[in-house]
Amino acid sequence: MKDYLFRKNLSVKQLAADLKISTSYLYQLIRGERKPSIELAQKIEEYTGGEVTLGMLLGIKGEEKTTKPYYYRSVSSEHERRFSSLEDATERFKGKLGEIEDRLLKLEKEK
Repeated sequence: MKDYLFRKNLSVKQLAADLKISTSYLYQLIRGERKPSIELAQKIEEYTGGEVTLGMLLGIKGEEKTTKPYYYRSVSSEHERRFSSLEDATERFKGKLGEIEDRLLKLEKEK
């Protein structure tokens, strides 16, 4: 959570006010002296857009770091499949575009 505050240039006092908790309680959470309730952990995860996860706050193994953004983790497998398909199509398009550019350069040199 400390990293999140630093990256967002957000003070502990402001975050505590936004979460409607005391500044001292938030400091205790940051230092790991206390664990939040599940409700507060969910509120923090939502507030941070998933950058600070419920698992991180509650110390759940395997949840210390997340490799995918919050919005991506929450999509269905169908959306994930479609996203992957779009990425593949984009790569094929870039390849074809490169071939066209090469042909155009070759034609210009032949003139």
